[in-house]
Amino acid sequence: MRCLLSLFLMTLVAKPTFAQDKELAIWTAASSSFELSERMYIDGVLAFRSHAGLNAISRYFGEAGLGYKLSKSFSGIAGVRYGSLSDRKGGVQGNFIFYRFFAELKHKASWRQLRFKQRLRFQEDTEKKQGTLTENHLRYKMAVEFKIPNWKADPQVSVEFFKPLGSNSMNGFDRMRYKLQTDLSLAGNALTIAYFIDRDSPLNATVINSHMLGLFYELDF
Repeated sequence: MRCLLSLFLMTLVAKPTFAQDKELAIWTAASSSFELSERMYIDGVLAFRSHAGLNAISRYFGEAGLGYKLSKSFSGIAGVRYGSLSDRKGGVQGNFIFYRFFAELKHKASWRQLRFKQRLRFQEDTEKKQGTLTENHLRYKMAVEFKIPNWKADPQVSVEFFKPLGSNSMNGFDRMRYKLQTDLSLAGNALTIAYFIDRDSPLNATVINSHMLGLFYELDF
């Protein structure tokens, strides 16, 4: 817990001269999960991202996945994401279709007041601009939640690493995602409030820090 929190805070307060900071973005989503059996389930998500003030939607998408509970601690899921993105910078501008295929393995554990979560994901992203651009990534996420007695807004901190795959990929990680969140109860459902920092390290380019505020509503039917 201390290690993850230290990593998050160092990134939050650091203002390196070689990094470029982008404006705050908003990420909102509604999701739900349906059990098909004791082990199988379906997840569904509708989401959009925009710039601060909701004045310009940068992308929106729907996502569906089929999951299987391997045990009390392990589960696996495979799914697809499909949507539209708006690109208003660079030489090629407009609205473009994108989709993603992914497969992931999740693990959870607990110790006293701590809840640990891990996720290993493979994803293939495709964008339809002038031609087709496909990128593959391997992602690893670790999160710790601290359960505070008699307190509803339990804090959770996580760090995620993005490793590009392929013959032309860079060595190491091209993105690290830091997140601080809490889950609240609203009208019998779960509302997640989160703050993200995406630290992108493109090949032969300036490091970019992207800041996002997330509002996620999970419906329980």
